[in-house]
Amino acid sequence: MRFSPYPWSEKDMIGGNAALDFVNTAADWASGDPEDRLGGPEGFGKWAEMAGLLYADDMKRLREEIAADPKAGEDAFETAVRLRAALWRIFNAIVTGTEVDEDDLAFLDVCKVRAASHCMIARVGDGFRRRCAEEAPALERALRLIVEAAEDFLLNGRLDRLHACGGDACEWLFVDTSKNGKRRWCDMATCGNDAKVKKFRKRKKKAA
Repeated sequence: MRFSPYPWSEKDMIGGNAALDFVNTAADWASGDPEDRLGGPEGFGKWAEMAGLLYADDMKRLREEIAADPKAGEDAFETAVRLRAALWRIFNAIVTGTEVDEDDLAFLDVCKVRAASHCMIARVGDGFRRRCAEEAPALERALRLIVEAAEDFLLNGRLDRLHACGGDACEWLFVDTSKNGKRRWCDMATCGNDAKVKKFRKRKKKAA
């Protein structure tokens, strides 16, 4: 997998779901050799902070964890990369109307079990809630939130509104929340505008 640095910002979180935004951290999926835009454990952490999954204090702790146990950080990142690929295949199958690979669903379940190992059911007042260990490694907490987001979307989301951007070599996934469900671009200001410019130039060239 190739690595290409990318300056992540809040405006890039266009998926409408953390799991979709996570899949969008790689590009050129259809080529079979996707381009990674995270680069490693710290890059994953920086993206997770931008996505609202981790906070500034978590990033300080993450760097300490990586320094103390580099292998654990690399293992967590390797799991994240495998999860991202599995999620892309699952979501792409939904978009294209093809069969979802059971192995990818099985791996998502493996990640769910891994994430659940850091959580427990606790009594709170008159009810119960899930409480997750604050001492869990930062990257593990980010992975848990991604897995939860993926599960929630697959079980409760508008799968019929899941689209892939129609921009050249973009492929970013997003939930279409437009009234008519006809949204084609991840962002009108980027891919949508590029398409309009190309269409205008094509018409102008044809008229010349």
